[in-house]
Amino acid sequence: MTGTSADGADAVLARFGKKIEILASGRADASADLAAELRELARENGGSVLRAMTARRELTLLCADAFDALGAEAKGAAAVGCHGQTILHRPRAGLTLQLLDGALLAERTGVDVVCDFRARDIASGGEGAPLAPFFHREVFRGGGPCAVVNLGGIANITILDGKDGARGWDLGPGNMLMDGWHAEHCGGAFDADGAWAAGGKTDGALLARLRAHPFLSLPPPKSCGREEFDLSCFRGMLSAANPRDAQATLLEWTAGLVAAAATAANVGAIHLCGGGAKNGALRRRIAELFAGEVLTTEVAGVAPELMEATAFAWLAKTHIDGEPLNAKTITGGKTR
Repeated sequence: MTGTSADGADAVLARFGKKIEILASGRADASADLAAELRELARENGGSVLRAMTARRELTLLCADAFDALGAEAKGAAAVGCHGQTILHRPRAGLTLQLLDGALLAERTGVDVVCDFRARDIASGGEGAPLAPFFHREVFRGGGPCAVVNLGGIANITILDGKDGARGWDLGPGNMLMDGWHAEHCGGAFDADGAWAAGGKTDGALLARLRAHPFLSLPPPKSCGREEFDLSCFRGMLSAANPRDAQATLLEWTAGLVAAAATAANVGAIHLCGGGAKNGALRRRIAELFAGEVLTTEVAGVAPELMEATAFAWLAKTHIDGEPLNAKTITGGKTR
């Protein structure tokens, strides 16, 4: 318990049976800086915290609506696995924050909720991301060596050795920059089928600058987010090029990241999932750069657009079943 004074945390170890037994108690005092920060947040009467909490509620209700869209049968589910929305991810500082109100979601759906997936991994020294590789291994278990690439806002890759071994990490930008740049210049949420990018030319000088981004040279395990790859970080250099050529260059950057990682892993096939799997221009460019097959996860029975949601349903199941996951080669965390 921490109180209004924000001066520390009190702890009690208790046993509840026919009577209440207090077995031990302890306390940890807050530093002066932490106490001041907590008080200031409260003094602001919410401020940005209020905005985040309001967004958290609205997002949770949106997730509940998605649950309702599954139909009445979903009410009999053992659990809901829900990731929420990441608004801060700085794992090397031990920080990650996903907006989701698990209690509200449980009340709204009537089903137990498993959430806050990243925090424990980060606490154990891991990156907290990506988490989908655990499920990718399950989906492609028994197949040959391959790569599974999620082309979401951030692109992440899973390398499967054809046995039970799996490695995974974030590659860098997937759709995030292309979506944002297209929206600014053409409107719409994304570049449908990569058509706008396909009409541009790769700007070699711009591509070289993009490829020099420091995240790309970090060894796995590694993860990233908007902190590294928000459009605001790149608008200056992109604006120096023709807008359509800049879009073509962003596509080339992502395609190159995917093909290079799969080539280095010496796998025979790449299975794409996520929204970027529907970007025909991106898919074709990856196929041109990679010597093996470029397919989608549909071949394994999971539609590309459903892979991530299914992964978190599976992660919820593993939690309920008490199945440990070896995170060392994926997030760098301890087995959980």
